[in-house]
Amino acid sequence: MKKPKILITGSSGFIGKQLVKKLYKKNNLFLLDKKKFSKKNTKFFEINLLNEISLEDFFKKNKIDIIIHLASEIFDDDKNVYHYNTKTSQNLITMAQKYKINNFIFTSTFSIYEKNYDLPIKENQAPSAKNFYGKSKYQVEKILKKSKIKNFTILRIPVVVGKARSHRMGILFELIRNNFPLILINNGKHKIHFISVEELVEIIEKCLKLKNKNLLNVGTKYTNTFRENIEYLVEKSKSNSRIININYYLGSLLLNILIFLKLVDINFYHKALLTQNMVLNTNKTDKKLNLKFEKSSKEILLDSYNYYIKNLRKISNIKSGSDKKPKLKIFNLLRLFSFVFK
Repeated sequence: MKKPKILITGSSGFIGKQLVKKLYKKNNLFLLDKKKFSKKNTKFFEINLLNEISLEDFFKKNKIDIIIHLASEIFDDDKNVYHYNTKTSQNLITMAQKYKINNFIFTSTFSIYEKNYDLPIKENQAPSAKNFYGKSKYQVEKILKKSKIKNFTILRIPVVVGKARSHRMGILFELIRNNFPLILINNGKHKIHFISVEELVEIIEKCLKLKNKNLLNVGTKYTNTFRENIEYLVEKSKSNSRIININYYLGSLLLNILIFLKLVDINFYHKALLTQNMVLNTNKTDKKLNLKFEKSSKEILLDSYNYYIKNLRKISNIKSGSDKKPKLKIFNLLRLFSFVFK
């Protein structure tokens, strides 16, 4: 049986690398990114999706069956993220229509939502994003829905956790590893949705066979409160970190100051994740794809923490990407004040 030709954009990124490992044996992969990462039995093309001439030349020379569009800019550069994400996706969708691609899979985000939700968010919930990343992803969704592509799937993805993804998650891991106090706003009773990268790439693989137009929320089956996640990590790691609760207004003020002074490697959108409920309703996806995932958010976070601790020396030498060690300016301040909490 002939292997389908699958183009993966953003193939050198965190999700892209894991997806390539999952798909390369059964498929004919064409990998596209601004920097190289390739695996045996794959073809790599160093192309910027903004370059319409290079993109057109690629599609002329290669008969692609399926596109998996992972490539995007994230929160680190709000000045360019909206333009880059919308323009590159529009270029790719144009090529998909022109060259009659059989299937198009687009990874969107739950960052199209940015307020406190009392109930899990369904696919038909109106967006509330203030951040340019979320706005750009929602705009791409609208472009894709208006396109002439017959078969496509939009996956709205929460926070992706993986054993090698330690950038911002590493801030939490360093606090626990160093036995620093863990400050929870409003007792950490809010819930944030996660998904493991292993579950995500399995979902993407299942979507290769989907027909028609699909909009699907994805995430872990079981979502714990932020406090439950923290308590579980502290217990399992045998950390001496104390959990300290502060009210919302004081906690919000402290986070604003830390972000403004760039003492923590997060921005104001990440602050929302530390203070608000943001959980996706995945019932539609679970039924459609017959998913059997059983891990909870606290279990996938523990897997990531254990990997981080075992590979700390290796991680410390990584200079870029989502698997690098986070900036730790805040830790000098914490060392100064940690005596207060003893």
